[in-house]
Amino acid sequence: MELKNFTIYYSLILVVTLCSISCEEEKEKVNYLENFENKKEEKRIKDSVLIASLPKPDTNLINNNNVVDKLTWYGKENKETKVKIKTVYGEMIIKLYEDTPLHRANFIMLTKRKYFDSTLFYRVVNDFMIQGGNSDRDEVSQKMKEIGFYTIPDEILKSHYHTRGVIAMAVSEQLDTPEEERNKHSSPYNFYIVQNGPLGENYLKNVIKKYKLELTNKEKQLYKQKGGAPHLDGQYTVFGEVIKGFDVIDKIAQQQTDKNERPLNDITMSVEIIE
Repeated sequence: MELKNFTIYYSLILVVTLCSISCEEEKEKVNYLENFENKKEEKRIKDSVLIASLPKPDTNLINNNNVVDKLTWYGKENKETKVKIKTVYGEMIIKLYEDTPLHRANFIMLTKRKYFDSTLFYRVVNDFMIQGGNSDRDEVSQKMKEIGFYTIPDEILKSHYHTRGVIAMAVSEQLDTPEEERNKHSSPYNFYIVQNGPLGENYLKNVIKKYKLELTNKEKQLYKQKGGAPHLDGQYTVFGEVIKGFDVIDKIAQQQTDKNERPLNDITMSVEIIE
């Protein structure tokens, strides 16, 4: 009888002990799972805070996918066609063409956003052209980042010639693109103004021969009277013309330059809307 009681007692103790161990293990398991979930939640919160602190993508930036829509809309909302370029050598008044709407809208937009202010005429070639709209200053690069990196589909028209005083956009660089696949899309920031004066008979003949041009008699007379760069026709978008300040173009073109055709003294500009 005593042995039986002892066996029962021992069994009860064993059961209680096993239950305690099992409960402890279950408790530890629950604590582990709770800690795991808490750490997951903490990480989720930290990740959310980190994501919230990151700069959000700017949907207002212009890119090659939205450039036509954005400039078309901007052009309809902003119909100005006259701007003034100010330099240390004087002022130029430029009329922008309405039949090159994307380029007009782009130039007006950049002017209103003060992009051109503090940019340079960074390349000048006497008896050819002056080129500007860019700079190696950090503030100009920052302005580009705030506007976007894009190109403008060309609006090359046969009715617009590269006569003296016209303003046109440089073509975007495509160094990594095979020549046969390159397009004539414009750089949005870099423009040039043709400076070359009336072309003499022999000079014009040499240009025609050198570039294998086919000019009509009317076009030949146009370049003889007004001057310009006929070999650029059909290659770049002409979107406006200087109507006042031709002497300023000449003064800038005549500045001394280095081997890269950059003026030895920086020629800064500012651009403002007239009407």
